[in-house]
Amino acid sequence: MRFLKSLFKGKLQKDNKVFPPIPQWQPNTPVNHEQIMEAAKYYTGGKVQLAVFQYGTVVMFPEAVTDITEEAKLTLHKIYNAHPDFKPLNMDDGNYLIEYSYPAFTVVFKNEPENYWDYIEDNHQQGVCPDEVLINSNGEHNVFDRIGKISLFGRARMFMDAQAPQVVKTFTPLLANE
Repeated sequence: MRFLKSLFKGKLQKDNKVFPPIPQWQPNTPVNHEQIMEAAKYYTGGKVQLAVFQYGTVVMFPEAVTDITEEAKLTLHKIYNAHPDFKPLNMDDGNYLIEYSYPAFTVVFKNEPENYWDYIEDNHQQGVCPDEVLINSNGEHNVFDRIGKISLFGRARMFMDAQAPQVVKTFTPLLANE
């Protein structure tokens, strides 16, 4: 293959793809870190260490770590540098949890789609990364229902956190023997 590249030098199309891929959308809605932390503690039963990033991404640690901030940044880096697959979950409190392939998630509170629906509706396609194809449950490419649009909103926040990772809140549960 290197032989062909050297032979066809200057005649091959340039690959200008950016990695990791980044969506254009950078939601500018308020983020309530305290509310996110309380929801995260509720979802995890208050039993695991948690880190909340500036734009609301939560990283959780099933096994205790010494440096929550650095380990949270490492986890977010892994998500960002792999294909950031996501899975939306409807929570029992009416919120939406956007789950990633590593132990991290974004919470979209039930009032956010209610308050910002026009904004989400108008911008959700910008939440798709360049050259990304997301297939919905009907097999359609880059066609999103309400939950899909909400998921892209939450995932766009994760991308913002990944590009400028800043942990703003941490939580460590009390040990059982304390």
